[in-house]
Amino acid sequence: MLPATGLWILVLDWLLFSSNMLSAWLATPAVVVLGFALGSVGTFLAQRKAANDGPASAALKALLAGIVVGIPWPVGGTIVGGWVLLTSGLADARKEIMNR
Repeated sequence: MLPATGLWILVLDWLLFSSNMLSAWLATPAVVVLGFALGSVGTFLAQRKAANDGPASAALKALLAGIVVGIPWPVGGTIVGGWVLLTSGLADARKEIMNR
């Protein structure tokens, strides 16, 4: 996965489910669907255009990203969030920035 894809997943997850608290979690069904749709479409487009992934590879990554964004709890600080950081290279990018 591209670092931009990992960032897209984490930012969407944070924005959607942090703002869901304002509705006392009444908007959860809509936020889940919106998160899945935005996570999937954004990941598919990024992986196809920027990473030059084939359709099947981009679709699989899009499906996984949609599920990660669509689950109704924040993934930051969890094993799932760690997986996103590692597979997208964001963990390496952070280390490189910190070593400058």
